[in-house]
Amino acid sequence: MSTYVISDMHGRMDLFLKMLEKIGFSENDHLYCLGDAADRGPKGIEILLLLMQMDNVTYICGNHDLMFTKAVRRAVQMGYSEKVLNTEEFQLWMLNGGASTWNRYIELERSVRREILAYIGNSYLLIPQLKVGEHYFYLCHATHAERPILEPLLLKNADRQTIEHVVWERTYPRPRRKFSKKDIFYPEIYNRYPKKTTMIFGHTPTPVFSRPDSNGRGHIWHGGSGHLIDIDCGCAVREERYAMLGCLRLEDMKEFYVHY
Repeated sequence: MSTYVISDMHGRMDLFLKMLEKIGFSENDHLYCLGDAADRGPKGIEILLLLMQMDNVTYICGNHDLMFTKAVRRAVQMGYSEKVLNTEEFQLWMLNGGASTWNRYIELERSVRREILAYIGNSYLLIPQLKVGEHYFYLCHATHAERPILEPLLLKNADRQTIEHVVWERTYPRPRRKFSKKDIFYPEIYNRYPKKTTMIFGHTPTPVFSRPDSNGRGHIWHGGSGHLIDIDCGCAVREERYAMLGCLRLEDMKEFYVHY
């Protein structure tokens, strides 16, 4: 049995299927998906429907998942009236690449729409102490919560402020020995978690932290003196030839990549 982590597939069903084949994913393995399966790319709904059929997948909510559900719930409230196009929720989603997801979503039967909303609604916001071997991992979409959370937290059980922070913000813990006044809460977080804890996240394309490779593609980034790993390698880049999907196996930290 192997444990894998992936994130920010953004509608690239082609790359996701290639990755499952490359890692030889089986029913004995487990996959943690750190959100943003849909939007921008053409097959986000198809990815979600596939994940929903897989019993060995744990889904963690991302900011695009949050925008999606907010916009769709507003559409339901308004009876799918064209006026929904002018709502704040819908416009924010469209500005962030939601059109492809929406166009496919409204083609679905009502029962399937409800199942997708329920799937995201029952997803996790974060998993703070996943132990694999001798190492602990803190899994989230964008960043950790602002207070120590010791048990897996479902999206539906989290308060609004915590949700918005975890799926949107880009504040990352620094090594234990390098605290500044503005990082007052970081010592508390580190003191409550095991020393061998690494936060794995997506949301921010890795070329933000390190230069792309010679082909212009991003790769998994390791930083924070071993405390941070970003696995969003850039599936949603505008030029398809630069799109990269990364996946990490937690037992041995082996990295896997597929691209266009």
